[in-house]
Amino acid sequence: MDNSAFKSTQEFFNLWLNNYNATMGKLTEMPALGPDREKYEMFMKNYSSFMDLHKNWMDSNANFQTVFMEAMRRLQEKITTEMSGDVSPEKSRNFYKLWIDTYSETFKEFMQSDHYAKDMGNFTSYLMEFQKSNKELLEKHYLKPMNLPTKAEIDEINKEIYSLKKTVKELSNQIKELSE
Repeated sequence: MDNSAFKSTQEFFNLWLNNYNATMGKLTEMPALGPDREKYEMFMKNYSSFMDLHKNWMDSNANFQTVFMEAMRRLQEKITTEMSGDVSPEKSRNFYKLWIDTYSETFKEFMQSDHYAKDMGNFTSYLMEFQKSNKELLEKHYLKPMNLPTKAEIDEINKEIYSLKKTVKELSNQIKELSE
């Protein structure tokens, strides 16, 4: 696909990314000091993983905008050759069908590309890393201090309840057998 029509948006994204790395990106690299050092490091790790996710999401959006631009260019080429003459309801239906077919074809090509697969793999990886970091942060600095159960503790309680129910059922069956 031709990326020349999309050059300015990609340049803007790269400019934003460079400015972020030169300013806010430096904050996450600062060493933590003092009694809250561990807490600060965890917050900065979470912030850094969020920004990695955000950067990747913006890059994915830029890729999709490129595909939109390409689909629009293809549609414009087809319109000039196939849709000349008077406007009629039949031509409107044909235009709609042409529009859907052109966009579907363009996006299908993009989504079958190696670039798209790599992009989605990176996005999923960054998303999982952010979720993991966010979970650790919430559990350690919010749930534990407020004496609220974590997911691991709730899962452990559910296993214990299941085991107790199973034992009660077995004992009920044994009592029933003995009483007969």
